[in-house]
Formats: sequence, structure tokens, C-alpha cells
Amino acid sequence: MAEPPHVPGDQDAPDTLVSGSYAPYGQLVKMLLPSAGSIAIYDADSELLWCSDGYERPDLRSLLERLRSEGSDTLVGRGSVANTAAGVPAFVSGLKGEHGRPLGALVLELSLGQNARYSGSMVSSLLRPVLDCLESRMNLERTILGVEGTSADDEELDLLLSVDEDEREDATALQRLLRHCVEHLGCVLGALLLPDKNVTMTCSLDESVKGPQVLDRTQKHLLAWAQLNNRPMLVNRVGAAADSAPYKILSCPVRDPHNRVMGLVALFRAATAEDFELRDVRILEFVSRKAIAILNSQYDALTGLVNRLIFERRVQSYLDGASADSGRALLYLDIDRLQVINEAFGFQAGDEVIQRVAEVIRTTVGPEDYASRISADRFAVFLPQRNPRQAVEIGERILTGLSQLGYMNGEESVPVSASVGVAVSQSARDLVQHLLASAELSCKRAKQQGRNRVELHTDNGSEMVTRRRQQLFASVNLNEALKNNHFRLETQPIVGLCVRPGETVGYEVLVRMRSPAGELLAPDKFVDAAERYELMPALDRWVMSSTIEILRSQGKSLAALPYRFTVNVSAQSLATRRFASFALEQLEQAGLSPAAFCFELKESAAVHHLEEAEEFISTLVAGGAAIALDDFGCGLSSLAHLKRLPVQYLKIDGRFVRRILDDRVAESIVSGITKAAKTLGVATIAEHVESEALADRLRTLELDFGQGFFLGRPQTFSKLTNQTTTPQPAMYTHAS
Repeated sequence: MAEPPHVPGDQDAPDTLVSGSYAPYGQLVKMLLPSAGSIAIYDADSELLWCSDGYERPDLRSLLERLRSEGSDTLVGRGSVANTAAGVPAFVSGLKGEHGRPLGALVLELSLGQNARYSGSMVSSLLRPVLDCLESRMNLERTILGVEGTSADDEELDLLLSVDEDEREDATALQRLLRHCVEHLGCVLGALLLPDKNVTMTCSLDESVKGPQVLDRTQKHLLAWAQLNNRPMLVNRVGAAADSAPYKILSCPVRDPHNRVMGLVALFRAATAEDFELRDVRILEFVSRKAIAILNSQYDALTGLVNRLIFERRVQSYLDGASADSGRALLYLDIDRLQVINEAFGFQAGDEVIQRVAEVIRTTVGPEDYASRISADRFAVFLPQRNPRQAVEIGERILTGLSQLGYMNGEESVPVSASVGVAVSQSARDLVQHLLASAELSCKRAKQQGRNRVELHTDNGSEMVTRRRQQLFASVNLNEALKNNHFRLETQPIVGLCVRPGETVGYEVLVRMRSPAGELLAPDKFVDAAERYELMPALDRWVMSSTIEILRSQGKSLAALPYRFTVNVSAQSLATRRFASFALEQLEQAGLSPAAFCFELKESAAVHHLEEAEEFISTLVAGGAAIALDDFGCGLSSLAHLKRLPVQYLKIDGRFVRRILDDRVAESIVSGITKAAKTLGVATIAEHVESEALADRLRTLELDFGQGFFLGRPQTFSKLTNQTTTPQPAMYTHAS
């Protein structure tokens, strides 16, 4: 708008309220008391009806509110003179109707020194004609507006604007309410703006009126006014500038239960239409309260996301109308270990984490997606027209966003992460409850496998049963392989990037399982079953014992090399608290130095078993071994725990490493981890280095080491034994 908004009573453009403007009463005051300054007229609720300056004087309102809070008889008597906060004398008089009921108040500024010249009773006597006329006018308005009773017109209005309680669960209830209001008050456009809830709703009865274009020119001004003043705004003067909105405007703030402004509802009339009146203001206030009642029935108060009932209705409505071949996915997200934050810092801290997680979800998903908080620390996101790969990518982006959160309490930081399950279906007759159940099962599996990860489940009826059978058969094969040593160990080189460029400085020990048919299976074919049936500790011990036996049997050819061999340790082994002592005993019996080994923990396992991890690390480091945190960056909060976890290496999560060439966020995360690690004296290793361009970029980011197919593919121990290259120095670590 080209001209600033003004409240009822601008002297240059009087606003008509019911039977006319209050401007004549102000003029009468000036005639009876020429030295009077600013004049303001308020109703019984302290809402400004008119003021002489064109804007409300805060000092006059403050004086009125102070006198009301003090219970001063000024507002029930004939008025008195008091000083504002700035020390300016002002006259304040209550306005009363029949039987002494309050109608409002008149407040006017006096010239300095007049508080000694005029008493309250003297000013009241001078202004008696004005006070009597105002009381008669306002008493009449109360009757017309139905305050004293309900007229037939008001009954019709209530019928037009009413929304039944059952209808409040309907997503169209707000739209119907807005349309009823626009129709009844003869407006060309109505708008409901709630930025925090991502609600922008317009209703136009004139096809030539483009709601979005009008809002583009006005909504910033209207929202700013509502936030600053927290009361209705009325503009009956249409701006003459070309870029102004050629409409008369009435807006009213929409407030939450704590009286905070959430947004506004606004009405627009043509420049040639009748002015907005006080009655219209009251009606729009009623509409704003009705809108809040509807919103409270549809939205979660803590996060601003829709509640579960509305979410399920909207999703089911989409599913019922979607074609059989249209992809759709549902994410089920559960915050990891929120109870730890609740127990340590209180439920207020937990609520703050829930709000921040909701904000990450809101900013990550698209405008066509539906997000909901479906229970205490659990969320659901429906993704129309998404295939499984896209759904998993969105889940991983949410986890990336959460990895940058962390509840801070002084200098202590608590990690924030979540487990995400994904269900995808293309059936013709889907039920939202089935999708939720499938996604929840996948979420539980993500928690079982270490948390802070995305697990995909495709709902095709028997898929879950089929997967359970596959895991059961895999566990049987795994037990047989453990008994009969049907595994093979391989090694993948770790190569210097910025430290010892191009030189092999260590090897990670990898395990493959031989199936009954003789096929070598990668870990993704049997690790799920091992974790589900709690066979990981047995598998970890087999890998450790077999690695030691190979090194011992090779004598000096391998055991004497200055490499470090990295062995993975699972979360289940960490939880037993026995693996560290087992490893040291095995090394001592074989006559091998622990300095030849690096034990690798996943970041999520270390953070979620912090006490066990501290004990594990201290035991092995004291014995001379090194420790690496694998998949680092998926939680990021581990940086705050590195003082408690004195590791020597951080292996940066390959999900970030792979994307640094075309994703600035991923590049920033990798760079930030590297810089923090250098400050802490910890070396960095990049996983999944699969191209020369990627390796070059990692060097510019000052990564110490790399591991991936471009730098070296896995090979058997026998090939490593037959290498004729000169052994390279041991894996580099920064000085402490």
C-alpha cells in the first residue's frame, strides 16, 4: 500500500461507523476546550474507536489501562486529570449507559500546566455536552449491534457464519467460513493468513479480483500492523498512488490462546462501496475467533502441523482418488531417545526438540506433501507421486537436517536424531492405516539396526512375511557358517590424500559369507538377520579371531608391517562390554601388538551407548590400539562428545562424501567436520571415494585419508601377502 494504514478517525478522511464518524465529537471537544491536544475515544473493551491524530498515542492508552488496572473510580465517575508516563497531563472520563454499565472512555491530552488550572470536575463540566452525546450514541450502538439482545439480523448473521462442531474436522471448514463472511459483508475479497501454519487462503466473489496479486501488495503491511498493534485495522481511504491497493480494507488479528498474533483475517471492498463500520469490525473479530476454534481442532498446538485425524482423512482422500499406477510413499519418523533429554533437562526441553524436528520436516518436504505429528515424538509425512528412491532421499535429507540440531544446555550438547521408516504402495485400494503400520514397522527396524537411519518397506501384502522368512533362513545359514567357518575375509586399502598422498597406510577388514550354494554374499545379505537374531557378537568375534590367526600364521610377512588393520565392532558387541577384553586377550595369546589394530565403531552406536563406548575405548587405547568412528556426520553431535571419546580417526559418512561435487550443504558438512577434527587432533578418512574428481575435491578440503573403489577395491589376505610393494609407514595421526 502506498499510504500508511490508519485507524478509525483519521481527520483527513473520517470513517463512518454505524450512523456516522466520531470525528464530530472530537471537533466539539476542540470547540469547548480549544487547548486540548490529542483526543481518543475507546469502547468498553478498550478498543480504539477514533483518535484525532490519525494514529493511536501509546501514552494515552497506557494511562487508560493503568487506571483500569488500578480500579480507579475515574472510569465510573465524571472523570479526572492524571499524568501520562511522559508527565503530560490528560483528562480521562468513563462513559456509562443505563444502570451504570460501562460503554467506553474519552481520553484527551491537556497542555502542560493545565492540570493545575483545571480540575477533573471542571473539565467534566466543560465537556458535559460531549460526554452526554457520546453516551447516547454508544448506548444506541450497543442496542443495534445486539449487545443488549439478539436481533433477527444477528440471528441471520450467526447462521451465515456458523460452522458446526462436526464440520470443524473438515479441511474445507475454514474456506466456507471465509466465503460466508465475504458474501454477507458485501466484499470483493477475503483472505486468511497464518504464516506459522503455512496457511494462505483467499476467497473472491469477483473473477476480476485476483486474490494472490492483491495479497502480494498488502500482506506485509497488514501482518506488520497486526503484529505491532494486536488489534483491528480499518482503512476506508483508498490510496491514490498507482501501486496502492484500490480497496477499502478491514483486517483483524488471529490470536492464539496466549493472545499472541498468529496471523490475520482481512476483507476488501471496492473503492466505491460503503465504508466499513464498527459493526463490521465486531463481525470480523467473531470470524477470527471462529477460525481459531477450527484451527485448534485441526492442528497440533506444539508443532503447528496437522493432527493425526486430519492427516489420515486427507491422505485417505488422496488415496481414494489416485490411480493404481501413481506412486505414493509415507514416512514414519520417531525421535531417538527423547526420554533421555526429558529425564536430564525436563519436558520443556523435550518439547523444544519436538518443535525443532517439526521445523526440519516442514522445511524439507515439498508444498504438495502432508506432514503430521501423530503422537508424542512421532511424525508422519505423506509423499504423493514419489517412488521408493525419492522417498528414501527425502528421509535422508530430514536426517541430515536433524544432524545439525543438538539440544544445548550450557556447554553440554545432546544429539538429536531420528529413525525413519518408509512405506511405498501402488495398490488400487490403499488404506492409510496399512501404510502407517508398514512404515512404523520399518521405523522399528531402523531403531533395531542402530537408529539414525532410513529403512524402506514396500507394502505388497505378503512382503513383510516374505522378508521375515528370508531373515530366518539367513540366520540359519549364518549359524551354519559360524560353526563351519564359511566366511572369507577381504581387505580394502586406506590411502593417503593430504597425508602421505597416494600411499597405502592401512586396511579395513571386510567379511563375506559363503552360502550353501557356494556363492559369496556381501554383508547386506546377512547382517540384517544377524542383528535381528542377535548374532552380531558371534560374528564380530569370528572376524577378530580369524584376522589374528591369519596375521599370526603369516609370521613376519604381515604382522611386522607398519599397517593398521581396522576391524568393525557392532553395537551389540559394544553393549556386552566384553569385546575389548576378548580382543586384547586374543592378541596377547597370538603374540601380536594391539598397535597393529584399529577398532571401528559406528557413530550412532557410540553415541547411543556412550558409557559402554567410553569403557571400550579406554580399555583398547590403554592397550595400544587405535579407535575410529565410522559413518561420522550422520549425527554430527558426536563432535561434542569427542572429549569423552578419545578416538584417533573419524570416517566421514559416505552419504555426504558422494554428494560434495554437486551439493553445497554436503560439502559444508564435510568441510566443517574436517576443520573441527583438525582442531581436536583427530585424523579424517573419507568413505566411498569413487572417482578422481571426488578425490581431488577431498584434497582441497584437506581430508587426511580416503577409502573407496577409486583408491582400491577389496582383495583377499592372500593377495595382500603376495604384494611386492615396499611397505608404507603406519597410518598417520595428528599430534595431540
